[in-house]
Order: sequence, then C-alpha cells, then structure tokens
Amino acid sequence: MEDNEHEIIRLQELFRGRFTFEEAQSLFNHFHGDCLAAANFVIDEEPQRVRDVIGSENETWQIVANNHNWNNLVRQGIIQKQERQFACGPCDNVWWRKVPSRKLVSKCMLCNIRYEAVPKEYEWGRAKYRCQFCGNVFIGFGQMGIASSLCYRCQSACAPLEILPGRRTEGTPSRNVHSCLCHNCFNRADGPIIEASCVHPRSLERQVVHASLQHFSTGSTVDTFLTQDDLASLASDFEPTLSDIDE
Repeated sequence: MEDNEHEIIRLQELFRGRFTFEEAQSLFNHFHGDCLAAANFVIDEEPQRVRDVIGSENETWQIVANNHNWNNLVRQGIIQKQERQFACGPCDNVWWRKVPSRKLVSKCMLCNIRYEAVPKEYEWGRAKYRCQFCGNVFIGFGQMGIASSLCYRCQSACAPLEILPGRRTEGTPSRNVHSCLCHNCFNRADGPIIEASCVHPRSLERQVVHASLQHFSTGSTVDTFLTQDDLASLASDFEPTLSDIDE
C-alpha cells in the first residue's frame, strides 16, 4: 500500500471513521499531503469550508471536532490503541494485536474472518498475580476471574490481576513449575478440583479457551490497517501463526 493511501486512512482513523476515503483524500490533497494540517483545518475552520473541500454535505466529523478530548488527540495525531487478545475457534488460532480503541477487531490469517477482541474478563495465557495473603507477585498461566494457580510462596489459590500480551520474555526463565487446581492441569495441585480449564499449553488439547465473536461490519466506520502490528510472543506455545496483516 502506497504511503499516500496509508496517510489518508490515518486521517480517516483520526476522525474515528467519520470521513469516507474519498473525502479524506480530498482533504489530504488540499493540504499537499500534510495529514496533521488537514486534521487541524477540520477542527478549526467553519463547517461549510470543510464541506467545500471534501465535496459533500457530510457533517458527522463534527462529533469529533466538538469533543474536547478527541480533538486534542487529533491535533497531536494520536490514535488511541489497545493491545488485545483474539481467538478464532474454527482455526484454533490465538494472537495478540494492537488495535484502535474504537474498533477492537482483527483478522485471522488462516481463514480471513474478522473477529472481536476476547472480552478482558475471559482473557487467558501468561498472567500477573499478587497473592492477597502474603503479597507475593509472580507470573504464571491463568484465566481472568479464576482463582486456580497457587502462590509459589504460601500456596494460596490466586486469580490473575491481568493477562500479559504474549511478548517474548527477557532474562532468566523462572524455575517455578506450573501447578493449579483445574481439573485438566498436567501437574494438578493438591486441593479442591476446579472445573475451569488449565490454560498452560501442556494441559490444553486446543489453544482456544474462549473464542472471539465474529465481527460483522455495519459500514458506519472505516476499515483500518495501520495499527495492526503483531505483538504476539514467540516464547510460548501461544505463538501465533500470523504475520502483519492489512485489515
């Protein structure tokens, strides 16, 4: 994709999909390829002047221009992003992506179907824990909301604080061996059996624990590709089979 098209789509994304590609292209060309100059023009000028440049009566961009927080981000050229987990059930494919906060959608490379992000309350994988009894902070496998992994210091059952995007970890690998109370854990700890699934790769027959919902576009927002950089780890069995994708 050519640089100009990339910047035109960036201008669309700055205004949260309120311009069509053709309208954004007209703004971009009017300012000789200066994306930020075009964005500030939309914020600062009278609506009629903007309509004249884009060649249409579209006014939905004023929702962004009239929102103080949003137009501050536009002036700085900032697109808000989140790192989120995605999971294609039919392909048994799991990956992490950085996506626009307004559109938490990513495409499975194996089947080319677009999916919504896994809800944060169902994310799983490498997790950060803080034991409520002894205060120990540790990293292990787990799923949000499920107190299954035992503290390596006091052996109390703990639920994750957050799931960590699957980047390669640096430093010396932990000597702690995973053990939890889930029924399918490959190294199940002594204690009450929890019916939830152990999400350690050695315990799972499939990678997907909670599948993403398929995304059905309403056509009300622009497609975007520029923030779909692959942030997944190569360090664990959660390694994705995806490369960078134009969405």
